[in-house]
Amino acid sequence: MSGDSTVCKLYKRVAYAQTAPKEAIFTRLRCKQWSCDFCAKKNASIWRAYLKERLPDVSQEWWLLTLTAHSNTTTQQGSIDNIRSNMDKLIKRAKRVFGSLSYVRTFERHPSSKRIHAHIIISGLSPYVAIGASSKHVPQCIAVTKRTARGGFWSVRTWFKINAQECKIGMIADVRLIVGDVVKAVLYVCKYLTKAQQDLNIKGLRHVQTTRDIGSPQKQSDETWFTAAYIVATMFPPNTAVKDLNTGLVIDNDFWEHTGFYPNED
Repeated sequence: MSGDSTVCKLYKRVAYAQTAPKEAIFTRLRCKQWSCDFCAKKNASIWRAYLKERLPDVSQEWWLLTLTAHSNTTTQQGSIDNIRSNMDKLIKRAKRVFGSLSYVRTFERHPSSKRIHAHIIISGLSPYVAIGASSKHVPQCIAVTKRTARGGFWSVRTWFKINAQECKIGMIADVRLIVGDVVKAVLYVCKYLTKAQQDLNIKGLRHVQTTRDIGSPQKQSDETWFTAAYIVATMFPPNTAVKDLNTGLVIDNDFWEHTGFYPNED
């Protein structure tokens, strides 16, 4: 089974459930790590399906925002630390101007420099920001949908570029409205959930981050599952046929006559 791409090679435990008096199902519990070939593809597939269903309920308008690390960071770890430690500060500033925001954030490693970029699809932005001042002459910005004069306005891209630098993040590579169906926004963010994520083996790194209103995929099942290191015949009623959901193999009496436990990969 070493060449079987339908199985997570790093699994540690298995799960099984009785579905009928003489029928049961079995699966290997995925390691869920992005460094695993099988699980990286599965993780991306799960997120893609979830966001495709969820994002239209949150908003019909999404923007693509790319954040780069500060220019004085030259390593993968340094760039990820820079973005992670300062992105929350930038988002808090944005909320004061644009109001409530919803977003999905992923990371990408630059193919040559190895530095990290953050890619974010975000809703709640406006195309322009009016520049004003409070009664105490403190600079104050207000989100607006259009310019009403030649001066006194920034584009949303300019606002993010200036504020990202003030928050000690690097230059903004892009801020633009995603035109078209909401599914297009899903494709933008999910194209970064590829095998490239396997290069980001950083302890504690969340490869996908969402706001609370978007949430994350939750596995649901009507079956009662049990876990173990492996299965043996005595775990099931006599003459039960156990279907391996990973490979399609059916483990029945003929199998147990020759083997004491399953799976028994070398």
